[in-house]
Amino acid sequence: MAGVGRPLRLALAALLLGLAGVAAYVLGTRLAPGPELVGTALQNPPVVGGAPLVDPSGREVTLSQAADGATVTLVFFGFTRCPDVCPITMARLAKVYRDLDEPDDVRVIMITVDPEHDTPEIVGRYAANFHPAFVGLSGSNSQVAVAARSFYVGYADVGSGQFTHTDVVAVVDRQGRLRYVYGSDKVPRLEVDLARLRRVL
Repeated sequence: MAGVGRPLRLALAALLLGLAGVAAYVLGTRLAPGPELVGTALQNPPVVGGAPLVDPSGREVTLSQAADGATVTLVFFGFTRCPDVCPITMARLAKVYRDLDEPDDVRVIMITVDPEHDTPEIVGRYAANFHPAFVGLSGSNSQVAVAARSFYVGYADVGSGQFTHTDVVAVVDRQGRLRYVYGSDKVPRLEVDLARLRRVL
């Protein structure tokens, strides 16, 4: 009988080792970091939600107030007379937003770099044309300049109603910290990245 017991013990040990291996694999796949985010992470994320701007109703608001408690806020600086980069980027953001079934915890905000032309009403209509949930903000020249500096966004009037500007989409977390930036060419990848960003931010 002792000879029978030893093979049984060996079989049980092998079974337990096999089960432990399966458990370790499952746990490892669940805890392993997901694929790398395409956006550029900021090592010391600054708080960017406090600069006052003006919403389409004419009310002075901070970015944090305009974000309305969103887990992730996507911020783009542009202008309504832009012939290419701005409408392309906003259209890409609209596609990402719709493809994600228009999540309540994601806010998309466009801030104009041309406040003399882009009144709060104009930029508000422009943003809403891409999606009714999108928010457009304007303000005085100084208000826009302060907001842009906090996002490390540069812009300049080049004449004839045109501006050159930093064309990134900024990812802001619920604490108002600037966490990632996405070049306009990487915006389509946000659809994949946002699933992870909404969990970790």
